[in-house]
Amino acid sequence: MPFWYFLKVPQLPTEVAHQSNVVEVRKYLLSEGDRVERDSPIVLLENYWAEMQLKTNGKGFLRKTFFRPGTSVHIDDSIAIIETDGEDIPYGKDYSLLEITRIKRDKQ
Repeated sequence: MPFWYFLKVPQLPTEVAHQSNVVEVRKYLLSEGDRVERDSPIVLLENYWAEMQLKTNGKGFLRKTFFRPGTSVHIDDSIAIIETDGEDIPYGKDYSLLEITRIKRDKQ
């Protein structure tokens, strides 16, 4: 029996946090139906300070994406749905991980 969980935009690290708590969806790296593994990058995000990859902390399949590239989304917004077996849900952990891939500006 399949289970689903929402991949959400987590809180941003302080070095790249923006006053408005908004990031832009730049590009999905996987398509709906693609298999995902732990630490699979799903989407590129960007704000004024940095470019980031949103990764999944579980295994399964990318079933649905919610936003088109160029859309601004808020912290805690759901970006996608991951379908998985019950044993592959990352219980007790964050469902999504954020990796900073490039700092665009230093905060001073």
